[in-house]
Amino acid sequence: MSTEMRNRNLNTLEKRFPGISKIIEEKKEELLEKEALQIAEETAFTGEKILTIKKGGRKLYLAGRRDPMAHPRNQIEVLGKIVPNAPVFILGMGNLHYLEELVNRTDENVVLLLYEPLFSIFYKQLERIDFDKIFGKRIVALVVGGINDEGLEGLVFSMLYGDKIPLMKYFVLPNYVKLCMESVKYFLDCLTKRASEYKMGVGTNLLFSPFQAENFYHNVQYVRTGYKASSLLKVMPTDIPAFVIAAGPSLNKNIKELKRAKGKAFLIAVDTAVKRLLKEGIVPDMFATLDGMKTAELLNLTEQEEAAKEIPLLTKATSSKSLMDYHTGKKFFIDDGYRYIVQMYKMNGKSIEGFRSGGSVATYAFSFACHLGFRKVVFVGQDLAYTDNKSHADGTFQEKMPEENTEKFLMVPGNYQKEVPTLSNLDSYRKWFGDFISEWRKKYDVEFINATEGGAKIEGTKVMTLAEVVNQECKKEVDIKSCIDQLEPEFDKEGQEKILNYFHDTPKNVHGIISLAKEGRKIYAQLDKLCHSGNMDKRAYAKLLKRVKKNRKKIEENVNYDLLQQSMVRAEQILRSGQYFSYDSLEEEGLELARQGKKYMELLEAYANIIETYTEQTVAKVE
Repeated sequence: MSTEMRNRNLNTLEKRFPGISKIIEEKKEELLEKEALQIAEETAFTGEKILTIKKGGRKLYLAGRRDPMAHPRNQIEVLGKIVPNAPVFILGMGNLHYLEELVNRTDENVVLLLYEPLFSIFYKQLERIDFDKIFGKRIVALVVGGINDEGLEGLVFSMLYGDKIPLMKYFVLPNYVKLCMESVKYFLDCLTKRASEYKMGVGTNLLFSPFQAENFYHNVQYVRTGYKASSLLKVMPTDIPAFVIAAGPSLNKNIKELKRAKGKAFLIAVDTAVKRLLKEGIVPDMFATLDGMKTAELLNLTEQEEAAKEIPLLTKATSSKSLMDYHTGKKFFIDDGYRYIVQMYKMNGKSIEGFRSGGSVATYAFSFACHLGFRKVVFVGQDLAYTDNKSHADGTFQEKMPEENTEKFLMVPGNYQKEVPTLSNLDSYRKWFGDFISEWRKKYDVEFINATEGGAKIEGTKVMTLAEVVNQECKKEVDIKSCIDQLEPEFDKEGQEKILNYFHDTPKNVHGIISLAKEGRKIYAQLDKLCHSGNMDKRAYAKLLKRVKKNRKKIEENVNYDLLQQSMVRAEQILRSGQYFSYDSLEEEGLELARQGKKYMELLEAYANIIETYTEQTVAKVE
């Protein structure tokens, strides 16, 4: 039966990964001999066969002896909701219930990467598990040590880009740290290279970022009186080019050409480029900002340029409150996933639309221009590289930007040079642009032009000078300001009054999370006491787990939980510490669940207290 199953699985893999069965056949003897693992099967209390490995005189279980499904269920439950299109990474095939549980509980658009660093375990599973049944119709990338693991980093990078990074989940299966620490470290390093801001290595210092929530509850007052970005679809002419203006160093070369484009195109700039544009006498039609830590001093306008405060702004509620207060013009928002804002629209019988916006202000502005329906989109100052060894154009952060030593920088293809120096985060945005353009062109007839006159190459763009683009495309006179001035705020006086009452109730609603966190801690304390009693009552255990689930559901249903969850993504790294261990009994599993749960609820209560204070100081005082 084992040979028959192995051959069937090899056929399944061959269909998904052509050529892999031949490589496996050629390398199996060498790899099995090199690893020399003593793999055996034991029977779990459930009657299911599980794998064990002997190492250093110890027997390591690759799945829980009592119930192999329990640990995957618990860990996936702890991670919370895995949203559609999220990338999920699993290290280890020792317990394929992780993959099975994920397939059963997630949207079919969730993309999975399964990495088994030990060929011996993979080869053993070929004889035991029906891969076709577990994989189903899902997209599952498979990486096996000694077979195709040289492609792990490339696969990780292709799955993690822009706005995919915050959605990521990962698992390291029990005992793999003890079996192959270097492979685990490599796996985590691949993730941290792509998502360094999430610091997903073991032993990371986990920090709460309070400015995000503080900005949000301060800025939602502007959503109440502001505009939907999608409302511009009704008034914006699309038979003109859209210029997306970033602050790359190449802007020094051609910024003056944008004067000729004004009034004959839609000019949308990133926040960092505004000051430099205004110095040249160029007032963009809109500008975009996202960064929650930038301040109004970024613009640092002279008295003659104060009117620029009225430039329409594309933004999000988590942007810098300093800059939002400074700006006095129309503010445009999209749905960026916060139920608190969705509820503001819902209570008025309205909805707010969103779009894929990437991970930077430049990707946000670019995606916005595409979604407005422009048929020609032009990059300006979008270097995504250190052109002339500078990070930004002169007159942005400093009057004269310094040259930097780029000898050790990443080198990528350039628009005018064979290679240009860049950083990994900039290169990820470059790839994001290329992927977006490729996908967009499948649906719409749009021409993408790169008039940056330097910098890194963006796939799918036509390279032209800015002067050529202006001469060729900017022929029709338009008054973008008049178009935007037609729009009325999204909510009338009555609607704004409803939202005002909603604001004033917010501290009370946040306090509800604090109460639930306290209740959750009590439930976990009861679970801990039960597991320490020495006389496990299975019915009581099941009842407590049911209460845990009900409590967690109530917490997650609160519209204020979204901001907490962003912080708790980091906090939940603490809860994952138990994933490196296997448990010999229900009591052991319950004790670990109680430990994790109590810590989670302590963190949740602490963060909710901070947010309650923010809401008392912000939305509760809006008049």
